[in-house]
Amino acid sequence: MRAAAITLVTALHQVDTDRLAARITTGHRMLAGGSALAAARAIADRADRLDQVCGPTADHGLVVTMTPGADARAVGMMLANAARSETGDDRVLRHVVGVLRADDVAHLLWSDVDDAFVAADRVTALVEYATVIALDRVEPLSGRRRRALVSLLHRLAPQAVIVALPAIRSAADLPASNGGAARVLATGAGWMRALSSGADAGREARDDLVSMRYREPLPFHPVRLATAVERDLAAGANGRVLRSKGFFRLASRPDHVGSWSSFGAMLALDPTANPSWDADAPIGQALWFVGERLDVRAIERALDHALLRPSELLAGPDVWRGWADPFPVWPAADPAPGHRHE
Repeated sequence: MRAAAITLVTALHQVDTDRLAARITTGHRMLAGGSALAAARAIADRADRLDQVCGPTADHGLVVTMTPGADARAVGMMLANAARSETGDDRVLRHVVGVLRADDVAHLLWSDVDDAFVAADRVTALVEYATVIALDRVEPLSGRRRRALVSLLHRLAPQAVIVALPAIRSAADLPASNGGAARVLATGAGWMRALSSGADAGREARDDLVSMRYREPLPFHPVRLATAVERDLAAGANGRVLRSKGFFRLASRPDHVGSWSSFGAMLALDPTANPSWDADAPIGQALWFVGERLDVRAIERALDHALLRPSELLAGPDVWRGWADPFPVWPAADPAPGHRHE
């Protein structure tokens, strides 16, 4: 597989994916759907056939349109890992391009909609692992809202180039690439960078966005955490949280590490595959927040209040498991589908 031969294109709507792919295709194009493994295999097979027909030194320019909801991150990382094992070089992706309808994303963020979890998950996955974000339908947004959205996208995907979709007329309008897009998929998301860095909070002069990092080794008390979420993290209480992401520990569920993810007014608290005793499992709370005019100190105080107190900590997990827990049961313990907390 020739280095830097593949561009993945993702969107929330297939028509948007197809429209951009048609503009940037220079030679070869395919649709990849199904599981990440099946998609990666199909793409690798197509690239290998192009090698055989065109020669391994030819510029294949393979553009791959992903079906909505497909895991482009997993596909890209599989392709890179396979190339590394075969050739020692993982530079197989030119770009991962995500197409967004700006007005739809703004609606998810600022309208207080609280039940569009699938759309929110797809938006964050599309944005945070892209190398190019193509924004369509920005005209309905006010200038202030447009600037806020672009600023937020820069925070979520610091590695991505953000362009207006109409400005991409051909492959020549995409940024230059060294083929290293797959490396962005591993650790490029803004929340990953923030949690692995030493920076705690930050505000840039160009916008009203504030970011903060919350790290504590103690687990949360379930009832006090629910109170903090409903009272202190609600829009307007201490600013407006637009995105938060990370890992958390809930004392009443001591066997599991939780995944914390919010977008707009939607907050999902789900189990991860990491048991709490795993050597690689995060310890305590590791959360990143970004939003408008966040009162960092007030949010920190609210989360601190939700942590276990010394006497509660000494009681131990056997006692913790018996505490009242207002959050829906996780599917690891109960396969029922309702596992979201708003």
